[in-house]
Amino acid sequence: MTETGGAHVNRDGNECWIVETSRDGDRWRFFGKAWKRPGELLLLHGVPRFLRVRLDGEQDWLGPLERTGDLPMTLLDTNRGVRSELWPDDRHLGFPVLMPGGETGRLVSFDHQADPVRWSYTLEFRGSAEQGRL
Repeated sequence: MTETGGAHVNRDGNECWIVETSRDGDRWRFFGKAWKRPGELLLLHGVPRFLRVRLDGEQDWLGPLERTGDLPMTLLDTNRGVRSELWPDDRHLGFPVLMPGGETGRLVSFDHQADPVRWSYTLEFRGSAEQGRL
């Protein structure tokens, strides 16, 4: 990773954010590493009551940020340190989504219905391998 304009980015221009979660705000568990472009908002699925994030390579955490609602998706603005729960819509298509366990994909579609509460979404995952490495 290189440092560009104060942000650590990889060769594809993405920065890595480490996410930890907690049910009580005292005991923290690793949730995953989110790869996103600098300044880009991040969606997360299935996040407990508290979360905190830090840029990979930094020591200071942003947060804890407490849940603001009872919806399954969280929108995180790492620049402002703001978290909100929401139903994604067309404005969020293409956003990175961090899944429990650490995989980050891009939101391709999202649909939900209110009664009964159900949702479905599609993510796109991409990867690359350096020559000689898998």
